[in-house]
Amino acid sequence: MTPTDFAAFPTGNLCNADPRVRAIAPAIRPLIPGKRIAGRARTARITPGQNGAIHRAVHHAAAGDILVVDGGGSERFGPFGDLLADGCLAKGMVGAVFDCTIRDSGDIAGLGFQVFCRGFHPEATAKTDRGDTDVPVVLGGVTVHPGDIVVGDDDGVVVIPGEAAAEVLTKVAAVAAREESIRARIHAGETTLEIFELDP
Repeated sequence: MTPTDFAAFPTGNLCNADPRVRAIAPAIRPLIPGKRIAGRARTARITPGQNGAIHRAVHHAAAGDILVVDGGGSERFGPFGDLLADGCLAKGMVGAVFDCTIRDSGDIAGLGFQVFCRGFHPEATAKTDRGDTDVPVVLGGVTVHPGDIVVGDDDGVVVIPGEAAAEVLTKVAAVAAREESIRARIHAGETTLEIFELDP
């Protein structure tokens, strides 16, 4: 099992597969529509108006990681921009999720680097507060531990505990197969009311 295996499945399938899969707040939205990402969480916690911890997290990241930043839900400042996005790509990171706003959104989208965030804000940040890296963080109401699996698509972002990842991957494959079976029955003429044996 690798984190990229989860990219084959939409977040809705993952939520159906296991209650340990948690969906973060819907206000955190994708920058690039139609681009799904999956990887291991590389975490950072910043004070609004600071971004030193983001630089350190990217420095220590591995290929396939997803940068996960607890920005306290701030809707001011742009602690992540196109230069950091370029740095993420150079490290082989597959995306980033922020519980705050970012800046340089158009340039980041042009790089093809997927970011989920609360919106955009151009205000500058400082690097005087170290913040924290590789610690549990809160992202849209969900606790994310370093190494957890993060999956994001147009419907939102979900978090899979690292210790449950292998089991969830097996379960979500079964969910996807069942949905394909249901789809075939619909195309053959049955209704969902009949398939799910609901009262008419």
